[in-house]
Amino acid sequence: MKVLTEWYRFEIPDKWNDLVKARKKSRVDLVLAWDEELGYSGRLVSLRCLKRKTTENDENTELLGIITGESGDKRYLYATYGKEGDVSEDNEDLYFRLADQLWRIYESIEPANGYSWTAV
Repeated sequence: MKVLTEWYRFEIPDKWNDLVKARKKSRVDLVLAWDEELGYSGRLVSLRCLKRKTTENDENTELLGIITGESGDKRYLYATYGKEGDVSEDNEDLYFRLADQLWRIYESIEPANGYSWTAV
């Protein structure tokens, strides 16, 4: 499944289709184990673009790369991972298996038209 935003796009592996859904707001949340009644079981990761580098020292947040526009404007793409309690106990094993494979999504990140991407 391809996910498109204003600044970048990425692909969720096909084998994750029944396990992970993307919700787009001001950020992209990858949530897992979709459930019709609950909506979702928990957040795997949130991807967000910021105009400035964050100075927060948070062990759950990682700078993935920098998106640069033709005019030189920059966006910093951050991944913020779920915390303990974000995922139901039934899905803890699934969460850790998928979290260990997020690199597949990160490797698929491409800039939108008119932008360039520099992975960190």
